[in-house]
Amino acid sequence: MWTSVGRISARDELAQLILPPLQALSGVVAVWGLRHGPDDSVLEYRWTGVPLEGANRELARAIASGRTAGGLSELGFSEVLRDRFDLAGEAAGTILVAVDASADVPVVRACLGQVIEVTREAIRLLGQRRVEQAQQTRDALLAEASLQMDQVLDTTQTMQRVPRMAVPAIAEGCLVFVTEDGRPVLRSSVHVDMRRLSALLADPAVVAHLDHLVGRTILGGTAPPADTTLLSTRSVDLQPLRARGEIVGALVFLFDRDASAIPPTSFLRDLASRAALAIDNGTRYERRRRDVVTMQQHLLPTRLPDVGGLELAASYLVGDRILEVGGDFYDVVSGADGSVAALVGDVCGRGVDAAALTGMARHTLAALLQEGATPIRAMTRLNARLRLDGSWRFVTAGVARLRLTGDGVEVDWVSAGHPAPVVMRHASGPERGTGGGSPLGVLPEPRLGESRLVLAPGDTLILFTDGLTESRDTHGVMFEDQALGETLDRLRGRPLSELVHQLSTASAAFGGSGTDDIAVLAIRAKGPVHDE
Repeated sequence: MWTSVGRISARDELAQLILPPLQALSGVVAVWGLRHGPDDSVLEYRWTGVPLEGANRELARAIASGRTAGGLSELGFSEVLRDRFDLAGEAAGTILVAVDASADVPVVRACLGQVIEVTREAIRLLGQRRVEQAQQTRDALLAEASLQMDQVLDTTQTMQRVPRMAVPAIAEGCLVFVTEDGRPVLRSSVHVDMRRLSALLADPAVVAHLDHLVGRTILGGTAPPADTTLLSTRSVDLQPLRARGEIVGALVFLFDRDASAIPPTSFLRDLASRAALAIDNGTRYERRRRDVVTMQQHLLPTRLPDVGGLELAASYLVGDRILEVGGDFYDVVSGADGSVAALVGDVCGRGVDAAALTGMARHTLAALLQEGATPIRAMTRLNARLRLDGSWRFVTAGVARLRLTGDGVEVDWVSAGHPAPVVMRHASGPERGTGGGSPLGVLPEPRLGESRLVLAPGDTLILFTDGLTESRDTHGVMFEDQALGETLDRLRGRPLSELVHQLSTASAAFGGSGTDDIAVLAIRAKGPVHDE
């Protein structure tokens, strides 16, 4: 029996291990096993020999409790030996061995004592194994929770994932409260019975009670006992969501299970700590992203000018590659000679330094072009300024100078290493212009590319930064190679504001989370349009 103890995987297997050897002893008529509950009631019966059924169960309970019992002789018993085992945290048990007059009672009693020791050790090992398995399960749950929560920086998604991971593995219900303006606000909740939870949350008394409990927890005080009757649950556990020394909310766990199946407080506290950090990271990310978008908007024109004969629209989409201000820019200015100059550019890198250079580059080009400088002169001056400042950053830029003629719009394109524009013809497919040149700030005298385009009425000139064309899918294929032409064909004839927005979002969706900033500036020639 001792060698078999380590192989037992469940308590139910014990009866098969310990009862038959006792039954095999000479003079043993029956072996009865009783498993007791916390109040010493009998939860389970096991036996060999005389069945432990009907009236025999009352007899067994009487003998196990030490009461005098009659009727032994009717069952062929001359004596019943009794021994009991108790182990902290485990259900107690009693083994009764009924013998006849032929039994060697001292031998049977000694064997019973050995069996009790074997049983006690087997139950201890089972309990230890159960604790270890429970700990492994909790560790796996924490690891999975961390992985799931670390995969997103969206606060809403994080708050939805937390209760879904907790129910039903950890609790029957889980509610996520966050602090807003010093007050608790319920942001997410899951229960094994969602109709029951919905009914609870529709009860003003329940809502007020939860607000009171969570409010006290958020303030750092000791929360009063939860009203389990009002909350229709057996047990409630509140864990503050503490991140970076601040309480950002609270988790409320609802338990309908036995107390023995409720995870320890240390585990719930650890889960809440990880959830708090994920929520706080998401909140900080969103706040930082809003700041980046706001700063980025200050680097762009507040509005585009009204130009007779032309329709203008622009879009700027902040990417998610790095949460810093990008270097893309665009602008449209009217020259003193009546010409219009549209400019687009991209500063190498991101961050504060790149943002400062972005503002300087845009304002320098715009001011020079507005004063009447040619695109080549304006770019040469910007190149000299970059070289003088000694910045390691370079700037790609393109300027389209537009002149309205009787037949449409003449476009002189000057490029300093910038992607060539696209022309969407009203009556045919999109055409790619010619780029060329070298980025500004690299050479003492910049090398610039030049080309000329003509827009007929209804044609659209599209300028953009490389975030649009170089967006890549999971296989490394660029948007320019796979989907740019198809997207432009699909957007043919759309209002200009819709075109720039849909084009930007199509590229961002194509590239997924690795998308860079995308600036798009579109110019459409007005006038009568004649379908070919």
